[in-house]
Amino acid sequence: MVVPALFRRSCGGAIARLIAYMSNDLLIHLTGLAALGLNVVALACTCERSLRLRSGAAGIVWALNNLLLGAHAAAALSVVSAGRTATSAATLNGARRLRRVAFLAFMALTLIIGVLTWNGVPALVMTSASLLSTYAVFHMTGKVLRWVMMLVSVMWMLNAWIYGSWEQMAANVLSAGACVLGVRRVGRPSRD
Repeated sequence: MVVPALFRRSCGGAIARLIAYMSNDLLIHLTGLAALGLNVVALACTCERSLRLRSGAAGIVWALNNLLLGAHAAAALSVVSAGRTATSAATLNGARRLRRVAFLAFMALTLIIGVLTWNGVPALVMTSASLLSTYAVFHMTGKVLRWVMMLVSVMWMLNAWIYGSWEQMAANVLSAGACVLGVRRVGRPSRD
């Protein structure tokens, strides 16, 4: 009866590993889909504050998704993105000096993270996208903001492709489409 006990232990271990793998894989997909939904809804908003708050929430979920994927630079930049967009929403109608200080702080933080998580061209592109995004959310509104965010989506597609995340690829394509929709809707009466 040694063989059946050994068989049970090896199969039990393999099944446990399979379940753990499937659970992690499922969590990756669920966080990707949740962030995707938040991103698209945010970028289709005509209200500047809603766009920023919803983008901030999406950034937190993207950070978790990137962490689960093992994309540590993208995870760190996503956390910065979430903080940046929330801060830009809070300072949207604030004093110009406060916005400038917040902008400079997030630029510095983005550069530090870019340097600390350097892995070549991917880090360069993601850091550049994050810097562009930082400038956009603190200094732009309306159609121009949404066009720049579309460019940022295109730049983040590199990360999605490298890590094979179909949710991030879909998010970048849909986010670009949502930006175009947002551009068309800006200037119309808000329903947000």
